[in-house]
Amino acid sequence: MRLWHKDGTLVHLSYNAGVHPAEDLENLIAHLTRYAVPVRKRLGVERMGVGLWLSPSVADHLTADRIELVRLRRSLEERGLEVVSLNGTGGRNQGVPGPDWAKPERYRYTMALARILAFLLPEDVRFGSISTIPIGWRRDWPADLHTIASRRLERLARELRGLHSVTGKTIRVGFEPWPGCVLETTEQALDRVGGIDSEHLGVCLDACHLAGGAEEAGAALRGLAAVGAPVVKLGHVHNHMAAVCGELPSTRSVMEDTLTAMLSGAVNGTAHIEVEAHDLTVPLRAKGPGALVNAIAEELDWARFNLTSLGLRLAA
Repeated sequence: MRLWHKDGTLVHLSYNAGVHPAEDLENLIAHLTRYAVPVRKRLGVERMGVGLWLSPSVADHLTADRIELVRLRRSLEERGLEVVSLNGTGGRNQGVPGPDWAKPERYRYTMALARILAFLLPEDVRFGSISTIPIGWRRDWPADLHTIASRRLERLARELRGLHSVTGKTIRVGFEPWPGCVLETTEQALDRVGGIDSEHLGVCLDACHLAGGAEEAGAALRGLAAVGAPVVKLGHVHNHMAAVCGELPSTRSVMEDTLTAMLSGAVNGTAHIEVEAHDLTVPLRAKGPGALVNAIAEELDWARFNLTSLGLRLAA
């Protein structure tokens, strides 16, 4: 869904469609038809955003066959769906992170996603976002791998600048800090990637992670502002499904603080907000597609309500 801020900034609200991953294009389109379209209709909107997870094999297929890429874009348009963001974890499924940033496969996969996203972006949207792993697992990360990964990130930034010169689209890659990884905090992410390219490389913020006290949201945002690194995407999980997925802290204050910082110009960003619903899939999958559709629609409706409460208005 699209919302407007009073300063003219377009805010995109979507859900992470990796909750129903597909290993080929046929199943991807089928899942969108089965889940995303009913969610859109439940919300009563003509157009809805989905954050796609594409497996490496699907990404390779789409970059090798332009006709199939056109088919995916048309399938999205016909279903009232739009894509401004991709999940770039890149394993065999979304729960497996795939190769780290010291391996060439990670760079190749991420650039494939960037080219795909530049094509899928709606004509009136300039920015796309890709979330990626926080470099690698810390226990497997000797010092020499940091140098290799840094070179890959520098090359990634160069290629993203080149992609912009050709397509006019800016694709930003965001690293989401996570416990046990090379990048556990926003500060560590800024130390590793903040000085490479502040236009194309940045940080994905997990609102639930911040709300739970893993980091202080204000300090994280101040750090981003100090180095000019963008908030590539804000992901969040709401706690209204507490009986299903356990008690979670409210993410509303983090969402409000982050949006305020982005929309005021304190931090750079693409104003992409993505609802995460992965913890809902296991308990709800056995109840059939309708249960998951209802849960996703409720999550998006909660986010929509809170965003409009902050003064944003729904786009036509």
